[in-house]
Amino acid sequence: MYYLCIGADPLDDACGYARKSDALDTFRDVAEGLARFGQAIEGTIHIAAKRSEIVEYPDFVLSLGPRGGLRCERA
Repeated sequence: MYYLCIGADPLDDACGYARKSDALDTFRDVAEGLARFGQAIEGTIHIAAKRSEIVEYPDFVLSLGPRGGLRCERA
């Protein structure tokens, strides 16, 4: 599972997705919505078999690039 945390959300509130692309789409929707108002946000993806196995250190760090593209960097 891919667990998405957006902004300062705690790991306990991470949303689980079966596919990485679904987590990326959700982050993109939130980040683009905030970008329209001049705000920026980062997110993280944590890969774990189940919620209780999520570790604090993320597998991917997400953000929007300077031209609005989605950046997904391996942590």
